[in-house]
Amino acid sequence: MREKQAVQTYAAFCLNTFDIPLEHHPISNDPFAPLRQRFLARCADQLGQLKVIACEGGPLPRGAGGPLVRIAHSLAGAAGTFGFPDIGARASALETLLIEQPDEGAAAQAALDALIAEIEQTLK
Repeated sequence: MREKQAVQTYAAFCLNTFDIPLEHHPISNDPFAPLRQRFLARCADQLGQLKVIACEGGPLPRGAGGPLVRIAHSLAGAAGTFGFPDIGARASALETLLIEQPDEGAAAQAALDALIAEIEQTLK
């Protein structure tokens, strides 16, 4: 049985050869970091839209084509992919209430408030 040999990469060679403090030259191994930042920027925009809808008063807009359902659906799908499962769960709960239980106005409002709070907490 052959043993695996360590393969030295150029980056590893450079880091082992030169005394470079890592705090000054961080190496990101996360290929999703730029996408995660774009997602968070989009969350900030959508947070503003959610707050406007929440403050309008009256019944929440419903239906698959409505703006609230579109935002909730978008967040539910993307949040988990980028490492924010709590936002995804709250958005999914809101989407489900708006589409499947249209008579649950108070529950939908509570779900919207919970989603807003979760996004605010994440963006801090």
